[in-house]
Amino acid sequence: MLVVTPGVPALGGEHFRLTQWPFPVLVDARRYVYRRYGVTSRIWSLGQRPGLFVIDRTGLVCYAHVGAQQWNIPRVEEIRDILDGLG
Repeated sequence: MLVVTPGVPALGGEHFRLTQWPFPVLVDARRYVYRRYGVTSRIWSLGQRPGLFVIDRTGLVCYAHVGAQQWNIPRVEEIRDILDGLG
């Protein structure tokens, strides 16, 4: 599992180090990954839109969700079911 977040590497890295996330975090200050996956800000969105992707070990995108607003995210149970299905 990997988290990709926009922001300043020094600040983002420090936040995730202090909160001790159990998986790696990539601070994408230039939003390269965001653009590659189509998770770009829109005029009508109130900031960075959320994106959640499940990518299997072979690199296949098994699930993709791009929200219209920051609060538009999938349910935890939905993602857990997808991850369980990967084996």
